[in-house]
Amino acid sequence: MQILPVSINLLLNQTRVQGVTSSNSSLPVAPKLKPLAVDTVSFTGSAPNAEALRALLPYGIPDLYSDTILMDPDDLQKMLDKRLFSNNLRTIVKQTKKYKPCLFPVEREFFNMLKAEAKRNPKGRLDEYIQRLVPLHSQKLLAIQAPIFQELNRLSKQMPADLLEEYNYLMYITNRKLSNEPIYMPFSVKEFKYKLGRIKERVDKSKNHDQKVAMQKVMKMANSVPEISKEKRLSSKFPIKKYERNQMEMVLAIADFVERSSLRNDKDLQNLINVSKSQVYKSPTNIKFNRKSFIHELKKILEKMPDKKLARRMEQVAVSLPTSKENISAFIMKSADRSVQQVGYDMFQGSLGSVDHLLASHKGGHNCLENYALTSSFMNSKKAHQRLAIMLRNNPEVRIYCQNHIDRLIELANGGVFDSVGLSKGYIYSLANRIEKLSPKEDPLILDVSALKY
Repeated sequence: MQILPVSINLLLNQTRVQGVTSSNSSLPVAPKLKPLAVDTVSFTGSAPNAEALRALLPYGIPDLYSDTILMDPDDLQKMLDKRLFSNNLRTIVKQTKKYKPCLFPVEREFFNMLKAEAKRNPKGRLDEYIQRLVPLHSQKLLAIQAPIFQELNRLSKQMPADLLEEYNYLMYITNRKLSNEPIYMPFSVKEFKYKLGRIKERVDKSKNHDQKVAMQKVMKMANSVPEISKEKRLSSKFPIKKYERNQMEMVLAIADFVERSSLRNDKDLQNLINVSKSQVYKSPTNIKFNRKSFIHELKKILEKMPDKKLARRMEQVAVSLPTSKENISAFIMKSADRSVQQVGYDMFQGSLGSVDHLLASHKGGHNCLENYALTSSFMNSKKAHQRLAIMLRNNPEVRIYCQNHIDRLIELANGGVFDSVGLSKGYIYSLANRIEKLSPKEDPLILDVSALKY
């Protein structure tokens, strides 16, 4: 029987949540000039031979592509090691307010909300506050999502019958997630390992040796069950019952181990284990809607579409679903089931300073200072392999940000910071020249370095 497309009808007033624009008209004053320790922080991406450049991060460098002030990853790590976000709101705000210039618009809006709440309820807790926000922001987010899903449903009517059935089932599951209704989702070894890997990334950034060792053990246990393709699992010769039993034993073994380890209070890991136990037991459970997972599942259907134009259009519509980096309600709903330490990490992770390859490695860019620039983790990821010339054409304001970046480097070089960290002032000239060469040929970006003193 053909399933009719699911229609999500919401009797809500659509609300547009405006982000707070970022401004860095005044840069932070440079700390006292002194030699910095050799970098020991893990950064986004691989950029060997960039230690001296990374050592500039404590000195208030504006992001090359966004103008927000880059945050030293070591500062965030200290917050997590001290479990700052488990404290009351007054303490959290007091100890993080100096990093407000580092925040992107959505995270800055959330910080302002925390600040206001801390005045009303200074002893309040972060997780309690987020839970009070959930009902309102759940409605706001649904009001934005609803017309997007409705447009997908309209376009889906042009799909072939077999793919329409797959799409309808995806929307049925999606609707139940959005309505917070229990659903049965089959256990996926691949997805389980991916989510464990994300948790391991966070744990590895901490200084808790016991948790790092425990997480390595968890990953080893997870890897004891191989990933098997769906086609092979559906084969009549595949021992599916034995494979499912191995999955169950692996999940239960990890659950027992975590309960006895230093990870037993990790809320994100416990949530993943609880959902996974329900999946291997084949019992319905409440699973939150996840934008990335929805788009991934939709793409798998669209890849089989004979009408590529329709497939591209549906993918474009799906990608317009709000993300936690674009919408405060999406950020709050994403935070609702996360530990307070993970919420704190999410607030600042995108602002962490990282080293960007101005010209991507696969396009001929080398691992050398001449091809490196400091940027935020978020903008580094957003830029991905996009050429600088394209970014400058699409976002003319980046030209101003690049000059602000150069100006700050010149201030630090003239003040002696470059000498203290072992970085040649010539880096500024090479960076300006590199940016000019990579900028649009019809309108090159020529940066002013005349204030640099040799």
